[in-house]
Amino acid sequence: MRSVFAQSIDDETKSPAVSTETNSSYAASAEVLPHGDEDSQAQYASALDGSGLISLDHDTPSHYIVGATFGGGWDSNPDNRGGSVASALYSVSPYIGIQANTDRIRSLFQYQYTSTVFSADYAKQSRHVASIGILGNVNERWSWGLKANGSYGQDAIRFLGTQQAIAVGDVPGVGSNSAAYVANAGTVANIEGHAEVKYRLTAVDSIGLNVSNAFSHYLGSNDSNQIATVNFNYGKDLSPTVGVNIYAQNSSYYGTLRCESYGGGVGMTWRVSNRTAFAVSGGPQLNTSSCGSQQGFAYSASFSTRLSFKSQIYVMSDRQATSSYLGPGLWQKSTSGGYQQQIRLHGIASVDVGYVASDTLVEVSSYHGTFFDAAYNHTLAHGLRISSGYRAYVGDYGGTHFSRNAVLFSLVWTPGAGHIFQ
Repeated sequence: MRSVFAQSIDDETKSPAVSTETNSSYAASAEVLPHGDEDSQAQYASALDGSGLISLDHDTPSHYIVGATFGGGWDSNPDNRGGSVASALYSVSPYIGIQANTDRIRSLFQYQYTSTVFSADYAKQSRHVASIGILGNVNERWSWGLKANGSYGQDAIRFLGTQQAIAVGDVPGVGSNSAAYVANAGTVANIEGHAEVKYRLTAVDSIGLNVSNAFSHYLGSNDSNQIATVNFNYGKDLSPTVGVNIYAQNSSYYGTLRCESYGGGVGMTWRVSNRTAFAVSGGPQLNTSSCGSQQGFAYSASFSTRLSFKSQIYVMSDRQATSSYLGPGLWQKSTSGGYQQQIRLHGIASVDVGYVASDTLVEVSSYHGTFFDAAYNHTLAHGLRISSGYRAYVGDYGGTHFSRNAVLFSLVWTPGAGHIFQ
């Protein structure tokens, strides 16, 4: 039901230095790097089955992850268009993964397939999602990371599948894709890649280079959303809990939009306590004339905390140059937040809300959307859990308005997968 992805596929297209959502099923960093100790950095990946965050620590043994989800429920708008007929639905989602760790390399490979059928007269929907994440340490100074994410299938099925989110400190949060849908979009192909290299100059100083590329295309449409970003940054640890950084970056749009965007800024991360994290960054972003007039200030901020041993919250907001599911808009604004509560020993209740928007350009239309999700997960035994929940969405794309509601029930079996509370 509810996913706790470490990053969203859409979020991965944002600037890696500016965004606190550093994306999709793999998160390279969730904490301040204390005094050059690369191994002390909390690092997570998301379980594609929605079971939680998977630790990428060195101590995690290599193992296989195998599971499946069987679901059913009711959907008010199965194809994301106005005036649709509501329908009961049934779905199945097999899931496999391999986590392999050595002294210097940690890797995670995941794949999930989702197939959904409806009782009303709708065609069967399906979607493939895969992710690869690799972290490596050459020595005490050099570290690197590679990741790739891909998906292919009907865009409408994302609303029924595991929602895409990111790691906000140690707390899983829903990302902007949860509020990003297009009316009657059809089949979508999305591929993203990211590479990074980091060199620690001293015990408290480091430099890093990040290169990313994202491609998204609606089959049957002439539009393609493509963006490549190069980011160079310098970071300094002021204390074991506080770090600052400065960055410069270039983003190249080379799909439907063809232009360049240049920017830079400063940022700060603060590990307020063992379970509370805060991050903020921002700076000017200037576009070439072919991009249009949307110059401005890019920013990103996030906060998460454990209220108690059994409850936690997160809040995040940003304005970033991005290429997303919704089209090649220059700037995307998003805000989301959520609360998770452990109930007794085996139950977890959660509530999430998100909003995303982008302004009109000559080449593309404006869009905005609001998403709400409430879910309850109950663990039975041996990796088996039951999940139930309600989802709602209201959005507008280029003047086309549509809404959607769904009630979902699932039986999930994934022993050895992720965790909501770390």
